[in-house]
Amino acid sequence: MADHKRKKVLGSLQPDIEDILDWNKLPENSFEPATSQEKESFIQDRKSVSYWKDAWRRLRRNRVAMVAMVIVILIALFAFVGPYFVPYGYDQQIRGANNMHPWHYSLEDQARIDEYLAEHNVVSLTPEEAVEQARAEAAAEGRELTSVEEAKIRAQAKANQGSGDEVTEEDAIAALGIKAKPFGYSDDELQRMANGESVFPHIFGCDTHGRDILARTMIGARVSMIVGICCALIVLVIGAIYGSISGYCGGKVDSVMQRIVEVIYTIPEVLIILLLGATLKPVFEEFQNSGDGPLQRLVTVLGPNLIAIFIAFGLLYWVTMSRIIRGQILQLKQQEYVTAARALGASGGRIIKRHLLPNCIGQIVTTTFLQIPSAIFTESFLSFLGMGVSAPMTSLGSMCSDALGGLTSYPYRLFIPAAILSVMILCLNLFGDGLRDALDPRLKK
Repeated sequence: MADHKRKKVLGSLQPDIEDILDWNKLPENSFEPATSQEKESFIQDRKSVSYWKDAWRRLRRNRVAMVAMVIVILIALFAFVGPYFVPYGYDQQIRGANNMHPWHYSLEDQARIDEYLAEHNVVSLTPEEAVEQARAEAAAEGRELTSVEEAKIRAQAKANQGSGDEVTEEDAIAALGIKAKPFGYSDDELQRMANGESVFPHIFGCDTHGRDILARTMIGARVSMIVGICCALIVLVIGAIYGSISGYCGGKVDSVMQRIVEVIYTIPEVLIILLLGATLKPVFEEFQNSGDGPLQRLVTVLGPNLIAIFIAFGLLYWVTMSRIIRGQILQLKQQEYVTAARALGASGGRIIKRHLLPNCIGQIVTTTFLQIPSAIFTESFLSFLGMGVSAPMTSLGSMCSDALGGLTSYPYRLFIPAAILSVMILCLNLFGDGLRDALDPRLKK
């Protein structure tokens, strides 16, 4: 009876004394020294992971962002490396290649196909209409049709009405022995190929002036990406400096600087770009005529409208970046390491440069990267309206504008640059969103 354990009442708060007494019954080897193997398994040394490695690890898990990054890299290779493999310039007019489709027949083959189709696909006429048409053709030649000829024409017209057979273009190609479609070659280039010369095909065809669309698309994508990157860097420099000073100083300085930002927010950006382009155009024309130095050539290539876009971004588009940086600085300047730097006598500029801005690097990189598609869209929009790059320089927006004139006959001239522009902006935004998620320490898992 002594060994009998009393059952615990269900719901009772009284602890089980017997189990507590068993806690002291430890194994005999409990206090023996641990072996080396047990020590290694108890404390595992792991390699320390830096901020950027941890961000890259989280970015790789975002499949949408990684696919977007690969597409952006491919478009960048297409824009910056592709022109070196195409022997045509973006402003080079190729003789005999005007309005050439990506896939087309030579003019000689097309004439043979049309003639064959005209001979074998007789227009369905009534016998009397066929006779009247034949009489008119004979009268034009100065003779009259005989009754036998009229009877043959009536019989042929009846036969054509009864048979619904129609010779297609593929039938004509097979009957004439045309082996295949020449892939993007003009008649002059086909003749050069027949003479044994090597000719690069016009994969995307040519425009009205005989300029290769592939080369122009590559240069247009390059111009759009360069404009986007340069404008984003301008926004980064001005916005980071302005926002960090406003947030660090605080008080009246911050109030005045933020009122200036609010005033800039009310200014229409497109209107400023148009006014700057119209105002700077005579100034730049006079500067171009003043000499033939590298600056004059650069102004000639860019044009007043594109330079106005850069100036407008430097004047207006940095306000969003400055507000984001200001918000981060207001939080970080209360940290202990900032107080310690002040106690050691560090100046405000040194604290901003060495302590505050490096801790805002995630927001800076993300905001700068998301500014690139915005700048590309603005440049393409203005170029589409004819207020962007100056001819003969091209961009994706100006190519879309030029394609509107022949939209019904040559729709591919609009679809090709529009598709590349849309995919590029979409992928840049998707990758920017993934980059923001990877660099934000609050989203760590």
